Amino acid sequence: MKILHLVNHCRLGHGNVHAAVDLACIQAAKGDVVAYAGEGGELRDLLVRSGVDHIPLRQRTGNPRELLQAIVRLRRIVRQRRIDIVHAHMMAGTVLGYCATRLTRAALVATVHNSFDGHSAIMRLADGIAAVSEAERVTLVQRGFAAHKLVTILNAPLGGARSLYFADEPPAALARPSIATVCGLHERKGVDTIIAAFARVAAAHAAELHIVGDGPDRAKLEAAAAATGFGARIHFHGSLNDPQTVLRNTDIFVLASHAEPLGLVNIEARSAGCAIVASNVGGIPEALDHGAAGLLVPPGDVAAFAEAISGLLRDPAMLARMKMQARGNLERFTVERLHADYDRLYASLLASGVASSPWLRGA
Repeated sequence: MKILHLVNHCRLGHGNVHAAVDLACIQAAKGDVVAYAGEGGELRDLLVRSGVDHIPLRQRTGNPRELLQAIVRLRRIVRQRRIDIVHAHMMAGTVLGYCATRLTRAALVATVHNSFDGHSAIMRLADGIAAVSEAERVTLVQRGFAAHKLVTILNAPLGGARSLYFADEPPAALARPSIATVCGLHERKGVDTIIAAFARVAAAHAAELHIVGDGPDRAKLEAAAAATGFGARIHFHGSLNDPQTVLRNTDIFVLASHAEPLGLVNIEARSAGCAIVASNVGGIPEALDHGAAGLLVPPGDVAAFAEAISGLLRDPAMLARMKMQARGNLERFTVERLHADYDRLYASLLASGVASSPWLRGA
């Protein structure tokens, strides 16, 4: 199969990029002819080493002339390379992919990674649409996406090319007990809730908090951390090549998102053996086996997060049990399963067309 992924870039620190890169790499390893069109980034070398052709293509632009040029170039790529599947992972790519694939042999697939962004409604243009959790599929139907186009394909990072690429990086030395979060530093991720909860926890427990990630709210969050009086025990690491270097020595992983389609980092934290406390929103319950693999609390509830974390620290037996439960039942989060699901979707579109695809009808 000849597959072209459309992603704005291939930089670290973006879950949708990570998912697209892992998928492209395993598709190439399985024998497909795979290209990845977008701007550059730290993961370009991994793509090339994995046999994925990186095609520089600017997709986000407010300039009508540049947009038209991108469509014309993309249409030429689709035709000349005889692409079977154009797979868009972001909104800009969906628009360009739609314009480039009409009246060609290629089908357009879109994975909706960020449904919380109202502009993601444009991804309804695709011939086949993947929701990254069942909760997301329901949400997308409620937002007007055609149910017959939608399938649920859980995002899955385990065993992927990224983890192998960074496998030799040494784990960080952390004082124990350690609490960590890995996310972009912006409002949706609720890092302010984690800092406020940690201030309550730190008054009774000699724990430290590690914040991995970067973003526009970093300065504001650093100020909030200093204002707690426990600033010396709150560490901002910035973006890391491989957050596993921190997670492997973390006791409790916390994700306090206000909206989260699934959260790849929940699965990565499970694989690292962390006990997990996370918001009960979106696809997070599915990522945590509906509470069996992690504690679910209301988003934005500082007291609930503090109590869940403190409860684990007060009870070593419970902490050990939640770590063990986190590491179980992870088979469905491997890139092997991810590849099989997308291969099935692609084949269904190509063999039967959108209207007659039995999988898209839910059969």
